[in-house]
Amino acid sequence: MCCLLQQQKQTAMITNFEEITAEFTADEKKLIPVLIKGFNSHSKADPVKAPVIISKLKAAGYKISQPRLRKIVNFLRAASIIPVIATSNGYFVSNDPQEISKQIQSLHERADAIKNSAKGLEQFITNSHLPPQN
Repeated sequence: MCCLLQQQKQTAMITNFEEITAEFTADEKKLIPVLIKGFNSHSKADPVKAPVIISKLKAAGYKISQPRLRKIVNFLRAASIIPVIATSNGYFVSNDPQEISKQIQSLHERADAIKNSAKGLEQFITNSHLPPQN
């Protein structure tokens, strides 16, 4: 896992979210195999929600926030380590191509929604809805 972390470029820090999108800490890197094992123990019939993951990790002596958990999930997907599926019912792992395709579609839809928000703000600036700066 260590070598994979070095090879895989982590997602860049995101403006206005630098603290929660920073590179993994040493402790977070140690958490990755723990999370892989945990995710692999959950199927569609038995998903696990983020607060439960956080609570179980805390009880085991680990500290992680929900945004940092999402960053690790992002890494696991982007590096093709395990197919983590996220639904309103929680996280689970599936090797079903249809289930993975639905997750891919969901990710594309969320990305499109974010892009639409950015375009709307760009139009707001372009259409001069901003008050004059003093």
